[in-house]
Amino acid sequence: MPLVLKNAHFFDYRNNSSQHTNILIEEGLKGKLKFSNDINKLIEDLQDVRIIDCYGKIVMRSFVNAHQHSYLSLTRTHKLSSEDDFAMRLKTGAWKIDKILDAEILEAATLYSAIDALKNGTTCVIEHHSSQTFIEGSLEVLQKSFHRAGLQFLPCFEISDRHSYLAADAALAYTDSWLRSNQGLVGLHASFTVGNSTLKNAVELASKHKTGIHIHAAESTTDQDHSLKEYGKTVIERLFEAGVLDDQKTVLAHAIHLSDEEARLINESGVYVVQNMESNLRSNVGFFNSEGIGENIMLGTDGLHNNMLRSAKMSYLAGQGFDQITPEIAIKRLRTGNEYFAKNKFCSDCENNLLIFDYPYTEEINLDNLSMHMIFGMESKHLSHVISQGEIVVEGGKLTKINEEDSMYFIREMTRKLIKLFGK
Repeated sequence: MPLVLKNAHFFDYRNNSSQHTNILIEEGLKGKLKFSNDINKLIEDLQDVRIIDCYGKIVMRSFVNAHQHSYLSLTRTHKLSSEDDFAMRLKTGAWKIDKILDAEILEAATLYSAIDALKNGTTCVIEHHSSQTFIEGSLEVLQKSFHRAGLQFLPCFEISDRHSYLAADAALAYTDSWLRSNQGLVGLHASFTVGNSTLKNAVELASKHKTGIHIHAAESTTDQDHSLKEYGKTVIERLFEAGVLDDQKTVLAHAIHLSDEEARLINESGVYVVQNMESNLRSNVGFFNSEGIGENIMLGTDGLHNNMLRSAKMSYLAGQGFDQITPEIAIKRLRTGNEYFAKNKFCSDCENNLLIFDYPYTEEINLDNLSMHMIFGMESKHLSHVISQGEIVVEGGKLTKINEEDSMYFIREMTRKLIKLFGK
């Protein structure tokens, strides 16, 4: 059913414009927006339409989470490791989780991540998935759960030598199979768990399918120390020489510990970097600094949550003293996630993905102060409607396409199962 937003105050980040108007929202992957000051012109040829009065509300494009691990969503509040060392924390935490996932647990984790995303105005995620003993069929589980809830995604499977070379080869073959009929990226864990052979094969696979690489890059000093010791070059230099930076679809997650030369290589290549401020703070790996990298910087959460307004706020607030950042820059990074899809012609982040905020502002909102409102005023709790591909997927704080109560029962059951397996 087509939607019409009546009396909408629409902010278009792409054109840096705002207008008071009526909006007809077409359904579907290629659904368009039509604007008119006369609502009768919008609905005159429609047999069936739903009209939402947006008087006093704010309408804008929905958000993108540019680096997410949904498979970790069930264990956010469970202490996975007591290790201080970054590599040991991974080995005893996240890497242990991704070896015990099965289809049932993964379905629950993905469903929970989708619920969290949509309730926070995130309608698309760039998913970095890992389940080292459940490879073939894993992305289909994510796809089914995400689409069931109304969330779109751009996935990859995390290829790594850390479990075994056989697992890396299986992940490469599965990625090849997935990309034959689905959009996605070629996933790699990080330089310190990917040998030269696997790296070469991944780059060739990305070239074959005309897509990019999605990899953790220089997240910790461990990554840089290993690369210098084993290969005699920094992480970004190694990736550059291997061809990872050849395609502008490539996504480098974290990119904290960079030299000036590495920043220059990233900037000149045009690839994208994802800032994951809260994950960096939780892991105590350092603070992001954008100097020299350029403007292709997106925001992600690294599996902690899907609240991108919160990520933008943290990007700005925790970046004080470490990064040249303002509220305007923080919101620009938030919107670079949308631009990544548009520039690279991925169809997941659709024009008809919109948010309606019932936000009780005191100071009138305009183009000059919108970023200040988004950082210091607007919250996810102010969302009245979330629209994905022209369809209302959240209304009044509740998802419309799935039964949340039944879903949460299943999710909690699978969480207990996962934590029991993790403790063995």
